[in-house]
Amino acid sequence: MKIFLYGTLIDPAGFGFCAGRPSRAEPMAAVLLHYRRVLLRGARYPTLRRARGHKVQGVLMRVNADMLVRLQNYESDRYRPIRVRLLTPSGPMRAICFMGDAATLRDWRSPAGNKIMTLRSRSF
Repeated sequence: MKIFLYGTLIDPAGFGFCAGRPSRAEPMAAVLLHYRRVLLRGARYPTLRRARGHKVQGVLMRVNADMLVRLQNYESDRYRPIRVRLLTPSGPMRAICFMGDAATLRDWRSPAGNKIMTLRSRSF
């Protein structure tokens, strides 16, 4: 199955750690139309909010069922999986992505210097 990543899990090392193993395939660039990447209320992590005319850049990864369960555990109960349609260099594709439970109206900005955020330190 395919998963769309748009936040901290874009980092290949972080993805491999959270998914239990690195992906064998290279990530594919993907765009989610009619959404914005915003702050999750009470956190410094991103989530999605529907927004006509906006788009979210991210990557598409292949995962198996075990990896998906591990990623859901990392995301916690604040994020739920949703099905989305994406634009990719290979054409339109469908995937799963995780959406937070409390999107704010504030755009999420990656940390200064374009560094990937530190993964949440918690046991999962």
